[in-house]
Amino acid sequence: MLTLEDVIPLHLADWTAPDTHPLRGQQGQMFAFAIRHPAGLVLFETGFGRDSERSDQLYRVVHRPIEIELGRHAFAPDDVRAIVNSHLHFDHCGNNALFPGVPIYVQTDEYRAAHEPNYTVQRWVDFPNADYRQIEGDKEIAPALKILSTRGHTPGHQALLVETSSGPIVLAGQAIYCRAEYEYIRDTGKLMPEYLTGDEENYLASAQRLLRLAARRVFFSHDSAVYEP
Repeated sequence: MLTLEDVIPLHLADWTAPDTHPLRGQQGQMFAFAIRHPAGLVLFETGFGRDSERSDQLYRVVHRPIEIELGRHAFAPDDVRAIVNSHLHFDHCGNNALFPGVPIYVQTDEYRAAHEPNYTVQRWVDFPNADYRQIEGDKEIAPALKILSTRGHTPGHQALLVETSSGPIVLAGQAIYCRAEYEYIRDTGKLMPEYLTGDEENYLASAQRLLRLAARRVFFSHDSAVYEP
């Protein structure tokens, strides 16, 4: 049985929202999560890619290489046996190419959206020996690891449910932006105005779905704060 300590945050970057972003001027973070599983190491998110001067300058990205962050916990890239991207925006899938041949789980709708113009950095999605496993809806990918469809932020956003001996852990990705938004939705049943998305109806429905899980811990891809009841 997995424990709470088997879900390990990896701090991959700090960034600042540009003037064109709804959160312009605000500082943010990017986290991936390593899940220590009997079947092998699973990654949720891979963060910003490191070969785009444009995104680095626009978002003022300060990188913390994923190889080094894995190494802090005595892991190596070769230990990774599966990847789950919450979605394929450039800040969530940018290091997928460091894991050629490793299965990458994405929703079919997300994979399709990622091939539309101006959606992401295409070379960070399509690379030699990329092994995308397209799914539709929820899917258990290993014992105690279940992908949950949480569309709203993007057409194919997904979260990951991790069952542990102390209760469920939710890796929310960007289905809920941060702990403050999680608590706001819990208390009001509404979305925080500063985090409004284009598909507000599905975003709220997905957030409420995650709330109903009554998780022991909830982690967010852009927030170091962890929700615990």
